[in-house]
Amino acid sequence: MFAKLEISVDQSTKIMPKQKHVALVIDCSGSMYGEKIENAKGSAMDVVRKLSPNDLVSIVTFDATAEVILNPTPASDNNIENVIRSIDVRTTTALHAGILLGFQLLQQASRPNMINALDVFSDGEPNVAPYEDSDFIQLSQAVRNHGMTLHVFGIGDDYNGPLLMQLAECGGGKWQHVADTNALTTIVNAQITEMQNTVISNPQLQLTLMNGAELSNASITEPTLQEIDTRVLPKSGNTISIGLKDIIKDESQTVVMRIAVPPIEGENVSLLTVGITEGNNVVGEQTAALSCTDDKDLYNQEDDPNPRILLSSSEATVLLRKGLDGDTDAQEKATIILENIKETDTDLLNEKTSATVINARTISGDIKPGMSESEKKRVLHETTVIGQAKNLTCPNCNSSIRPTSKICGKCGKPINVNEVGK
Repeated sequence: MFAKLEISVDQSTKIMPKQKHVALVIDCSGSMYGEKIENAKGSAMDVVRKLSPNDLVSIVTFDATAEVILNPTPASDNNIENVIRSIDVRTTTALHAGILLGFQLLQQASRPNMINALDVFSDGEPNVAPYEDSDFIQLSQAVRNHGMTLHVFGIGDDYNGPLLMQLAECGGGKWQHVADTNALTTIVNAQITEMQNTVISNPQLQLTLMNGAELSNASITEPTLQEIDTRVLPKSGNTISIGLKDIIKDESQTVVMRIAVPPIEGENVSLLTVGITEGNNVVGEQTAALSCTDDKDLYNQEDDPNPRILLSSSEATVLLRKGLDGDTDAQEKATIILENIKETDTDLLNEKTSATVINARTISGDIKPGMSESEKKRVLHETTVIGQAKNLTCPNCNSSIRPTSKICGKCGKPINVNEVGK
């Protein structure tokens, strides 16, 4: 069986005001000199201006070492902008130390019902130990396990794209590839708006399967693509737990899965109960049921191919990521998967699934020998937003916007999707 879960906030839901704490972790290594550091500082000041007066801000800079330049401070403090302006570039890139110090500041000031976010700005490869991928993954998982969210803004062409993508995935946040630092403020403002629209922090998806059923494959496809390793998911009896990104008003999340089902008989047999939890509280629950028949004319019929094709195209996209790193076998497997999606299937697809297939095929065609680092990062980032349109602009001020944006980060005006230009 193939299943698709769509998670969204009811439009009548009221956002309960919660205090927020943003820890800004800013790379000030030598490669950030000039426009990069100035735009990062400008974006940091915009973060402070968009927060409520009682929200907290912490700032860490890192080069050869990490340094706290602002302990948790109310956003209304007039001295914060002076602190940000004083940031200057120095030497190497102690990325791990910077993230760890920002995480510690969030922990120190954490309190119940507070939304905690760690925003990391970097343009380079970590070259101060610890710098193994496993060290960063362990750290970002610890951030998420404490109910906090890690967002990463990769600036330019020289940073480690796969590493920063993994950091954001494990930290429950989003990775943004910022090719043009002039767009950094717009991207950061959109992220702060999402933070202000957070309804559920660090939610868990609880899947309770019928006896004998097994979760074979799963992917989160929206708002960003994330492959789920079903072998390591926490499990208690028939219940499996999957970590989701924060649930934000006006932003849906989609999970697709393949489930092996044992032989069954009867009607309305419970296949799967799905619950969303925040902490120890269940905030939503639904059950999917199956009905069976002996009518051979119905054998192997598929009324809705969207869950299957959405999962297949996301699996192909993950393989294409490996193809970017030179794994030709993975790229060939992705090609085979995409070729097996028939034209007769695509006639029945909804808009999101169709966009996902088209995007995967476009990415497959984009992967070529001799790609520049800039091209690789652009394509890698496009594998994280597999079902979304590209190069959108705000109809009010013509600044770049993300496909999921409901409010422009530049002018602050609501966005009518029917008016958005490409």
